Amino acid sequence: MDDVRGKVDDMTGKRSMKELLVGTYDMKYLCKPVFPYFRKSKGVPPPMFFGKDDFLGLFVALVMGLQHALAMVGGLITPPLLISNLAFGTRPGTNPPVPYSSGNPADTQRYLVQASLIVCGIMTFFQVLGVRIWKTNFQFGAGILSCMGVSFTTVPIATSVIGQLMKEQGHTFEEAYGMFLGTIAMCAVIPAILSFFPIRIIKKIFPPIVCGITIMMIGVHLIGAGFKNWGGGAFCADNWQHPPAPKTCYLPATYTNGTSYLQQSTQCWVGPGIKCGDPTKTEVFLPFGSQEYLGLGFLVFVTIIVLEIFGSPFMRNASVILALLFGYFIAAVTNYQGKKYVITNKIDQAPGITFLWTTTFPLGFYSPAIIPLMIVFIITSIETVGDTAATLEASRMQVNTEDGTRRIKGALLNDGISGIFSALATSLPLTTFAQNNGVISLTNVAARQAGFAAAFWLFLLGILGKVGAWITTIPECVLGGMTTFLFANVIASGIKIIINGDPLTRRSRFILACSLALAFGVELVPQWATLNLWPVTPGMSPGLRGLRDAIILVISTSFTLGAVVALILNLIIPADANANTCTTKALGLPEGADSGKLDGVDSSHDASGCEACEPLPPVKMITGGLEPVPTVEATRDNAVDANTDRV
Repeated sequence: MDDVRGKVDDMTGKRSMKELLVGTYDMKYLCKPVFPYFRKSKGVPPPMFFGKDDFLGLFVALVMGLQHALAMVGGLITPPLLISNLAFGTRPGTNPPVPYSSGNPADTQRYLVQASLIVCGIMTFFQVLGVRIWKTNFQFGAGILSCMGVSFTTVPIATSVIGQLMKEQGHTFEEAYGMFLGTIAMCAVIPAILSFFPIRIIKKIFPPIVCGITIMMIGVHLIGAGFKNWGGGAFCADNWQHPPAPKTCYLPATYTNGTSYLQQSTQCWVGPGIKCGDPTKTEVFLPFGSQEYLGLGFLVFVTIIVLEIFGSPFMRNASVILALLFGYFIAAVTNYQGKKYVITNKIDQAPGITFLWTTTFPLGFYSPAIIPLMIVFIITSIETVGDTAATLEASRMQVNTEDGTRRIKGALLNDGISGIFSALATSLPLTTFAQNNGVISLTNVAARQAGFAAAFWLFLLGILGKVGAWITTIPECVLGGMTTFLFANVIASGIKIIINGDPLTRRSRFILACSLALAFGVELVPQWATLNLWPVTPGMSPGLRGLRDAIILVISTSFTLGAVVALILNLIIPADANANTCTTKALGLPEGADSGKLDGVDSSHDASGCEACEPLPPVKMITGGLEPVPTVEATRDNAVDANTDRV
């Protein structure tokens, strides 16, 4: 207790009221836009660096926390929105139409969005706090400025599993979602178990090429969902033509002698099909891919680009949510033939304050989803190791030390506990987010006070019912312009992991080619694995049916198939004989230099060591060894790379 009181005195004592409230941070740097095409210098120098336990001041901490929250919120609301869209469908062949949801799907969607924000706020607090486990060398949480967010990696599995349970087994959305949550709660123990293993063993079994392929294919899969929303909505995208209608029409035909004619038919496909639009949030109903929808989505996409070029550090860090707000504003103030793109009935009917478990789902279990979810949690665990290490580096803390290893394992343990808690709290599983590393690099603030403030903002946004209702009124086309950019960042993160983690030898290129061949093939032609590979027979036992469903789910999901193929090939294909040591190119040495004869360079690194590390900074020859020479361009590129990591 005395130690805690002493730390509080160190943080608050000997400071004026102005310093306690405002701090000493240079807010001009944070908020001043830049004009890169008219500058003579290379930019305004960043303010002084604020370390993990440095004091920010109340106002600065709240501003920095809001910046981290805004950088995350676009990615946090997307998974629950995509999953809850499944509740709005109706069962085919029913007259009158029978909905998949047993309740009000709009209320369910609002609740899932708010539950995600609340859970992220709670678990971010523990991630930043970093509690040491009594009488052990472990801790719960990283204890640095690292935030928790809803993982994108579970979205493809969730949509596939929930859709299958509703369409093939007759469950309601609430029942199917509850079964998925129960399965998540069981599989989420994997990160917690891995947190007690040495980091080098985890990286050895699951190298960067396996993780990179998986993450890249997740982004490829999600890009389709983003484009469907951009064009007007997923349901109208899948039903852009009417089904065969009892309407007289004429189709081209040919007589036996070759003469063409129009043959009368009573069953025709008639365009433009089902129109896009949810009557609970819009008055405009247009065909999929209409100019109006594409224009609104493109406005959001271009706004992100403009903010990246001309925005201040604050605006660049929050570019995704700011672009979403701008697109929403334009949609709200415009109309189509006198009809509104946005109506606020949901906001008017939403409660002022809400919390977890105001809507519940019956927990269940779906065994075929175990293997895909195990792959998902293993991949997110590897991501957490890399993201936490990047946060430590951005915070100017040592990674390859006992303290750094303990913090990485603490983040892994928090991932596991968060996955279990989020499932029991009716939310999708969480993982360590990486966007915050870019915020740290741009602002030079790694103080945990900003992390606590970010947790506060996320929790506040979650309990305000009107905020969740507003999020559900965002037009699909506006949301699609934002999510397409987010999902493309997932692809870029996967490519970056592959390039930075592996020198792309003949062996790694072979693994990459085999994995991507099958993964892209299944992504483009999913029926390849679902129609007749292992058909369901009337006498199939429940156990065999569960095994069949699990295998088909793994094979028909692009990123799980790619991950399994890459993992197996990485284990059975021997390493290249000429890849025993790191090349001079990987070390950043001058061309022709012999790495084994240079002072200060350890030539005993094997190929696996090279794959686990990024190239070293440029070096120059001096008397007595090597001296790193950091460049302005390298510093700027590192900040940009950190800002485009996994979302």
